[in-house]
Amino acid sequence: MNTQEIAQKLCAHCQNHTEAQGLQELYADDAVSIEPMAPEGMNPVSEGRDAIQAKHDWWGENFEVHDFELEGPFINGDKFSVIFEMDATDKNSGQRWKAKEVALYEVENGKIARESFFMMPMG
Repeated sequence: MNTQEIAQKLCAHCQNHTEAQGLQELYADDAVSIEPMAPEGMNPVSEGRDAIQAKHDWWGENFEVHDFELEGPFINGDKFSVIFEMDATDKNSGQRWKAKEVALYEVENGKIARESFFMMPMG
């Protein structure tokens, strides 16, 4: 698959709530995910597909998503970005918040090798 095909499939998985399938299908075994705004005590770098899946599992267990939108993908060579906007509640604290996030994905050898997230909390 080329970068555009990978990007379109990733966005479809996000919209269809089949992210785990997308992770298995589209990510390299040694992919890296960088979350610079990771919660306290959580490593901001997840290395390997299993670690990225564990991060996704943690999110699903700890947050209730009320609304989710995505814009993109925006393609540039072997990279693409997606803009995510969400409204979620932290199940532990009950705090509800909205955020906009840009995700940058880097493709190598037909797989996502790296993802980096840039978040703008909206309150």
